[in-house]
Amino acid sequence: MKVISCASYYGTGSSAVTDYVSEFDGVFSMTNEEFRFVQDPDGIDDLEFHLVENHNRHNAGHALKRYKRLVDFYNGNIFGRKYAPFFHDRWKEISYRYIDELTDFTFKGWWMYDLYDRGGLFYFRKRIVNKVLHKTIWRDKPDRVLNTMKDEITYCSAPSEQRFVDLTKRYIEALLTEASNGADTVMVDQIVPPSNLPRYTRYFDNIKVVVVDRDPRDLYLLEKMEWKDGVIPHDDVETFVKWYRYTRSHRKRETFDPKTTLFVRFEDLLYRYDEETARMREFLGLDEADHKRPFTGLVPERSKKNTRKWLEYPEAADDVAYIERELGEYLYDYAAAGVEA
Repeated sequence: MKVISCASYYGTGSSAVTDYVSEFDGVFSMTNEEFRFVQDPDGIDDLEFHLVENHNRHNAGHALKRYKRLVDFYNGNIFGRKYAPFFHDRWKEISYRYIDELTDFTFKGWWMYDLYDRGGLFYFRKRIVNKVLHKTIWRDKPDRVLNTMKDEITYCSAPSEQRFVDLTKRYIEALLTEASNGADTVMVDQIVPPSNLPRYTRYFDNIKVVVVDRDPRDLYLLEKMEWKDGVIPHDDVETFVKWYRYTRSHRKRETFDPKTTLFVRFEDLLYRYDEETARMREFLGLDEADHKRPFTGLVPERSKKNTRKWLEYPEAADDVAYIERELGEYLYDYAAAGVEA
């Protein structure tokens, strides 16, 4: 199975890649839903850290419980189904099997974080019984602890790096095979991040990642004037500039592997469509003859309306000028694309 994924920095237009690739015959697209279970906190990357790289008797088992909880969250519930429909209601089944395969053995037992994870009220309610006992009938037994979680299960796991990677590869392929009914090529959104990619690509036998970025002026104005969802700082332009540099800082010290990763500008997909999509097809190994539904997903003329937003918001001219001074290296070169900025 070939896996194609896009990675971004929030709001940078990576869905354009998903939309374009979905126009090809022979590609199963999992839509623009983000499948972040590999990279998210408590996800697979965290599992490897606690099970393999920083193993100890408590953290390893706790990490498996945290991943199981993440699996349950991503499954969804009656208020909103998340991953379950994409995997024909087998997301939990396949994920629980992966957890079982990683687990060496279990036993009935608990530790402080089994209380902590359930919240402060739960923790203090459970522990107050011990306080009362030590003030009364256990006054002469200061080390005795009442077992208030007799049914709690502790997981024990210490796989080698190779075993962890092999089981993870098999797990992800099982999920994507179930979702796609065994397609040869699967397009899945955001399964890996744009940073530290060599760590994440180990979990796949064959993956191609397209990292997408866009002009910071548009990103700032879209968030400040239109999206207003609070993910990107926009109350003051100075903080936005710090955030933009911060989220891209990995590119100062990391080099993308050209075998697995392609960097594209969102604007190039719109203003240099023929050139840039040809470059992307070559990298992804897609045949132009299979491009049967052009412009049904990625429609450059429609998406261009989300560029050069400073022309719509002249009142933000001072902020735009500040971004141009501070983030000049990240600005899109409209002149090179034959467009007046």
